[in-house]
Amino acid sequence: MAQLFNILKITVGVDKLCARVLVNPGMPLKTSEDIEATARVYYLAPAIAKHLCLGDTGREFQECMGDTELAHLLEHLTVEIMNETGLGGNVSCGRTRAVPGDERLFDVELSCPDDALTVGALSSASFMMDWAFLHASAPAPDFPGTVAALRSLVLNLRGEGERAADAAEDAETESAEPDGGPEPVSAPEAQTPVQPEAAAPRQDAPRRAIDTEGLRMRAKMAGHAPAKRVADVFRPMFGGAASNNRSE
Repeated sequence: MAQLFNILKITVGVDKLCARVLVNPGMPLKTSEDIEATARVYYLAPAIAKHLCLGDTGREFQECMGDTELAHLLEHLTVEIMNETGLGGNVSCGRTRAVPGDERLFDVELSCPDDALTVGALSSASFMMDWAFLHASAPAPDFPGTVAALRSLVLNLRGEGERAADAAEDAETESAEPDGGPEPVSAPEAQTPVQPEAAAPRQDAPRRAIDTEGLRMRAKMAGHAPAKRVADVFRPMFGGAASNNRSE
């Protein structure tokens, strides 16, 4: 089966993962080459449009989504999947850079609080984009189901899956118990007021997702000697961020 991407290498660091991604020969390089397929990706995960985009094309990803590299779209979709699991930490971020010498080769860098989470999100995003661009006649991927399955997988690998399942079962049992009505009680005894403890914040709730730099692309260099610094070879094109808190 044809695929958009070939993930050649994955390097996992302390808090980041870098994937060397090849856009396969014969496949479109830019979203503008198939705007309908790009729209299918958007309909799967509409929140990507509101990712804050840091760069010279606008503030939000939607302003460049219609004419950006497919690898950049892959990055944003991966970040959104991680963000929706609620396991990505306070901030999920990414960056996409073109590799010098090959217009189809990109380095996609992603925040990596958990390698299983990040690799799973990247694989899922690649599958969804394959559907959108190459296999649209097939049933659409289940985005919420994918997020739930990835979350469950990561929790199980962490040894937290059974505890989460037990908590959900207890909550379901309590809500299912019939209400027997009020029972007569004796006069209440005087009690010392107790200050309620503040509820601990949920640590695995979806957090803000940020694409700190987005795509960096080679500057035109026709007629010039090769640059000696990275800054001379690349110029920032797109960057972005998405937030679950829409009031920000």
